[in-house]
Amino acid sequence: MTAPAHTRHATRPSKRQLIIETAERLFAEHGYDATSTARIATEAGVPSGLVFYHFATKLDLLLAVVQERPAPSEVLRSTARGRTVRRRLRAVVARMAEELEHDRAARIIVFREAQGRPEIASRAAELFAEATETVACVLAGAEDVVADPARVQAAAELVVSRVFLDTVALGPLGQAETATNRHAAMIDLIAESLTDGVSAHE
Repeated sequence: MTAPAHTRHATRPSKRQLIIETAERLFAEHGYDATSTARIATEAGVPSGLVFYHFATKLDLLLAVVQERPAPSEVLRSTARGRTVRRRLRAVVARMAEELEHDRAARIIVFREAQGRPEIASRAAELFAEATETVACVLAGAEDVVADPARVQAAAELVVSRVFLDTVALGPLGQAETATNRHAAMIDLIAESLTDGVSAHE
């Protein structure tokens, strides 16, 4: 029996989403300026006019690529299960690296295009602020944290900055490497700082 049309096509991305996904890949590989809308349409398998039906300009398409990303807050809040700062740090770093690697193309675009494009820089700042606030909340909830809110906030900023920059600059983790191994020294330093040296070495 043939499945209903709405069931058969439920998992197919819309044409608009297909254009966004293709643009994301091409912008990451070749850069925004070097990627034409004609090429995006060709590789997405859609008519050129359809790109401009959904996006008035190529910049609007770039903004959609950057802005229509899942917010990091819910993903990172799910790591707030460990009792200690060190355990929570390990979970946060691992989850951040996993999410950044999954969205690597979009993060490369944000990092590259933020310079000289205020709209992209603004979105990058929003994502950084949201991720930092969430990480700070996760760390502040640990049972052994004794640091004041300012130190917790500074620690969160360090974690988000370091993991993001390393993911973009250093590339994917090696087969025998994990995010917590790559950032072990930072995790130890922050754990000692936020617990005044009494953090358990788990």
